[in-house]
Amino acid sequence: MTNPVETIELTSEPRTLPDIFFSTVSRWASVLAIHAPHRQPPEKYTYQELAEQVECFGAGLLSLGIAPGDRVALLADNRPRWLISDLALVCTGAISVPRSSDTTVPEIWYIVNHSEAKAAILQDRRLYERIAHDISLAPSLQFLVMMDDSANALERAGGITVYNFSDVVERGRDQRDKFHTARQQVTPDQIAAIVYTSGTTGIPKGVPLRHRNLSYQCDIIDLGFQIHPGDVLLSILPAWHVYERVAEYFGMRHGVTIYYTDKRWLREDMTAANPAFLPCVPRIWESVYDGIMGKIRAESPIKRRLIEQLLAKSREYVRAKRLVTGRVCSSTPPPVASRLVALGKVVLLCLPHIFADILLYRKVRKLTGTKLKAAVSGGGSLAAYLDDFFEAVGIPILNGYGLTETSPVLAVRTLKENVRGTVGKPLPNTEIEIRDEDGKPLPQGQVGVIYARGPQVMDGYFRNEEETRKVLSEDGWLNTGDLGWFTWNGHLVVSGRAKDTIVLSSGENVEPEKIETVARKSPLVSQIVVVGQDRKTLGALVVPDFAQLAVRLGLPQDVPPEDLVSHPNASRLVRDEINKMLSEDGGFRAFEMINKVTLLVEPFTDANGLLTQTLKPKRNVIMSRYANVIEAMYQSDGASQV
Repeated sequence: MTNPVETIELTSEPRTLPDIFFSTVSRWASVLAIHAPHRQPPEKYTYQELAEQVECFGAGLLSLGIAPGDRVALLADNRPRWLISDLALVCTGAISVPRSSDTTVPEIWYIVNHSEAKAAILQDRRLYERIAHDISLAPSLQFLVMMDDSANALERAGGITVYNFSDVVERGRDQRDKFHTARQQVTPDQIAAIVYTSGTTGIPKGVPLRHRNLSYQCDIIDLGFQIHPGDVLLSILPAWHVYERVAEYFGMRHGVTIYYTDKRWLREDMTAANPAFLPCVPRIWESVYDGIMGKIRAESPIKRRLIEQLLAKSREYVRAKRLVTGRVCSSTPPPVASRLVALGKVVLLCLPHIFADILLYRKVRKLTGTKLKAAVSGGGSLAAYLDDFFEAVGIPILNGYGLTETSPVLAVRTLKENVRGTVGKPLPNTEIEIRDEDGKPLPQGQVGVIYARGPQVMDGYFRNEEETRKVLSEDGWLNTGDLGWFTWNGHLVVSGRAKDTIVLSSGENVEPEKIETVARKSPLVSQIVVVGQDRKTLGALVVPDFAQLAVRLGLPQDVPPEDLVSHPNASRLVRDEINKMLSEDGGFRAFEMINKVTLLVEPFTDANGLLTQTLKPKRNVIMSRYANVIEAMYQSDGASQV
């Protein structure tokens, strides 16, 4: 099915990121642009002060030889100097190549080398000492800039010149005319950033995003509420992710104050910053929900039962209310009779819902301050229980959908049409089709692969025509690799992933094949499928080598497989062995470790339909067959067996 495209005439200005930023500076120069209270010392910049830093740093980079089209690696986590660096690069026509500070050394080396970065801006001395030797071998790299001004204390690696951030700013202070000359020459078709995302092989792919891709998002997104200059956007997601980056560009277009927080300070900052807008991932709301449920479980038995009953009534109330208003996630319109029955439920359940609000929900809303207009959740599907709970509480969460390759937003819910269970309608001028395996459009309501075309879609991967041909047609249709369908009133539902990438509820992308390959090095592991889509942590379905498992458990090798997998130490032993393999490999981060394991007796074979003819696991079939097993595994406290 093709969605009915809502066509909106795009504004002629701004069309580049420099236009967006300096248009805001001219209108709201005195508005606070950035507030980083947890930096030492705390940092604040008005839009005028931020613009001055951007101009000076950009001019300084130009004086060091950075020219339009040059790639510059930006290796740091959220901080004011990240945004200053990024804006300075895109405003001078250079190309920002961002990545977080905890990225593995081989991946950073690949990104710097593949992008042919001319320079790199590093977060601090600690990062320099970890990566400098390796990236200094990249033939294109000419110099480094240290955000923490530690250049004078560093031991030089490979003869690479290193500058302090503040020195580059001073260097450009009297050369800002060069900055503005370069800024005025930036065009919408120029590449603003190359964001590297992992592929199925684990080799990162560079996604070039042009000024027109990113400015489209800033121009066209309408969340259904008005954003005023000085409204606070609470920033907790990694700035190098396209999602957070576009959220900040979008916010700056409207003159918001970007308030930097992190996991340690989030709860405190929700009230201290009093945000109007919060870009987030499902994991944040899982944490809030888990904290509330933990407090409820600590109550006396009588009070706990009362609250649990009220929560159940509230869930019925919000679901009935959706039916009455027609805001339901279904392939057909709700029948009139069903809506009338639902109206009766709304009337009956209104008082219990109000009582729950008095007893609990008002306290929960206070956790988010008093000005929150909406939170936008992306980077993974929002679980139905979270949608139900926070709708009952009265905290508006707008779920959205997109990819790095689409800059990233393709669809998003709005306050006016917040249909729970969906990711909203496609953005204006964005086409989405649901197709079968042969690429033919499917009727409305049927599940298929999501294809997208629009102003935000990339033109192709950077220097990777082979991967581009796999996902992008000549007429601009992108195969997202995700599965979905359209509701009766045109809202998109994302129902799974046709490709293998796992997105955790924290928003982190995980390539399971790489983990499985290393895990199979263990003599205990015969077959393995990593799971964890929209979960907090990774789990694994493992068919063990039964003879080796028996030996490790100190049992005879002829013990029946059913008895082996039911041994109280078996799953934990296999899990620890897998993580040992991953740790020894050294190429994996904490979120890529396996938290839970379920041992299976039946192997994956082509005969039982769990392997392809090339003996690769049929992931979607395995996920479907073992859906209850996976759910039980995540409900348990540790490893388990089947």
